Amino acid sequence: MPILSDLELHELTHGFQQGIYSTKRALDLVAAAAISIVTEPGDRMAGALAKALGTQGLLQLLIDGFETARILEALHQVRAADYLADIFGDLPGTISDSRQRWLPRFSKQSVVNLLQRAKQLDLSLLLPGDNNWPIGLNDLEEGAPALIFAQGNYKLLGCLAMGVSIVGSRACTEYGAKVTAKLVSELAFHKRLTVSGGATGIDSHVHSHSLRNSLPTVAVMAGGLDRKYPSSNSKLFQAIARNGVLIAELAPGVAPTRWRFLQRNRLIAALTPTTVVIEAGIRSGSIRTANNAIELDRELFAVPGPLTSAASAGTNSLIAEGKAKALIDTKLITSEVIEPARSQDGSELLVRAQDALRDLRQATSEQIAKAAGLTLFELNLALEELKARNQLRVVQDSLGSLHYALKYANRA
Repeated sequence: MPILSDLELHELTHGFQQGIYSTKRALDLVAAAAISIVTEPGDRMAGALAKALGTQGLLQLLIDGFETARILEALHQVRAADYLADIFGDLPGTISDSRQRWLPRFSKQSVVNLLQRAKQLDLSLLLPGDNNWPIGLNDLEEGAPALIFAQGNYKLLGCLAMGVSIVGSRACTEYGAKVTAKLVSELAFHKRLTVSGGATGIDSHVHSHSLRNSLPTVAVMAGGLDRKYPSSNSKLFQAIARNGVLIAELAPGVAPTRWRFLQRNRLIAALTPTTVVIEAGIRSGSIRTANNAIELDRELFAVPGPLTSAASAGTNSLIAEGKAKALIDTKLITSEVIEPARSQDGSELLVRAQDALRDLRQATSEQIAKAAGLTLFELNLALEELKARNQLRVVQDSLGSLHYALKYANRA
């Protein structure tokens, strides 16, 4: 049973479609909207079920009461149950826990309200696979958003292949502000978009200096786009909406919370191939973003600072521990070509598999082996090497087949 009638579906979604109205896209939008309502950011079970059963399949299970036995049966039918059990361990228990969290939030009215409010705010809705979907988010795998809400020029999200994410302390020093201004000026000269979190301190300097240099900038919010934080930056947010884009994975009306700020940081790290931490305390959101960048195999820079400055304690630690390159000159960002490790750092089989995947983008093992001229045994060795280097993303389709892709930072 569909959650909306055909008339309701058209009325609520046609404004979010470009060109000719598509019923399939309308249904995909509704399913993604429902998932965004019932889950918190980074909910890997939702992402895993959506990949295995499709977002519309997951929505139908919610409509039917999200019964564990029914879900397990559906997963066995598409040969995904064992794969998910490897990820989550106690699969029935994890599904049951998800049911307790999700069902109280789920209703037809909540979906209707989301779509109506998004229309009132003149937001754009982006789904994975859309032309302007920021493909770096795909490396979050099961934890990737089902839907992105955008305010401003959403087409910029498809132009982040050479973008740079920049984060730092809210209580930044004059030194941090000067470094930010110099770095953004350098990036503007090379037309490399910036991404940050819209907070006070370094984030605000990133966005404001980008705008002053006529460089588009992306601000990632930790709540709904009608609950932008902090309110003291409201004029800055208005300027970003005119000359860049603000995005969120949370629906309008949802408040930013500590957990949602932490999860927002993974989006900042995923959106671009390069992350820079300018100033950060030892325990801070910026360090969390840096760790997210490391987990995603992104290029990570940190700005060294005075030993006497608490604002530089985190960045100095990242450098000392070998987690980040020292940004001793802002030109390091733009003078280096982002180039993944090739033959000197990997086997011949790995290089051939990398080359095939860069051409195919995403493919089955049989397709990769054919393109690379490898046997399946040789390819499996190469794929294991790519996994060990954290360069490979594995996706299971609705029929249980595995597809492989290089992570965003390794596709250049």
